[in-house]
Order: sequence, then C-alpha cells, then structure tokens
Amino acid sequence: MLVPSRVVLVVEDETDLREIIQDVLAGDGYQVTCAVDGAQALELLAGGLRPGLVLLDFYMPRLDGWAFLERMRGELGLGEVPVVAISGSNVSHPSVAAVMRKPFDITELLEIAQRFAG
Repeated sequence: MLVPSRVVLVVEDETDLREIIQDVLAGDGYQVTCAVDGAQALELLAGGLRPGLVLLDFYMPRLDGWAFLERMRGELGLGEVPVVAISGSNVSHPSVAAVMRKPFDITELLEIAQRFAG
C-alpha cells in the first residue's frame, strides 16, 4: 500500500491564491512546492519531485491543466499521484480525483489535503 506523502505540488498562475494555499498548507505541516504553470510543474516532476497530491488550476498560460495531466500521466508515468482541480468553472478529466471550486475556503482546502496527502 502506498503511504501518503505530505508533499503537495500547487500549480496555479494566480500569485495571491498560490501564496495563500502555500501558507495554509505549510502552516498545517505540509511541504509545499509551487509552480506558476504546467510547464514549470512538469520540470519539477521531471527533476524528481514526488508529491502526495497535486492541486491543479486548469486555465494557465504556456501549458494548461489538461495538457499537464496528459504529460504527467503519460511521459512521466505518475498515474498514482492524486490530482485535485482548483477552478472557477466546471472542469472534468478522467485523471482528476476531486474538484475544488474557486472560491473555496480554508477548511475545504485542509480537508482535501488530509484526504489525499495524509
């Protein structure tokens, strides 16, 4: 059985939201790494980062959430890492474990982190 990792990768292009998520999760004991878009997130994963959870915005410049997921699951073979979408609109993808609709509250964020990353 895979033991949950308390490492969270946040992929979000909105600076304020990215920093709030990072502060909240770090304050609850998670190790948080952030990326401003899917391209930067792929570089982190290719460099060896192995998160227990990816929080993924779908609408980003350079490489959006759909393209990121395809490459993360395919090229990098990281199918076991749970991905939670963070979006202001309805998004769907077969690889998404859950969706947090913007705006979400701190309680919801912490519940999602606990559920997927221990």
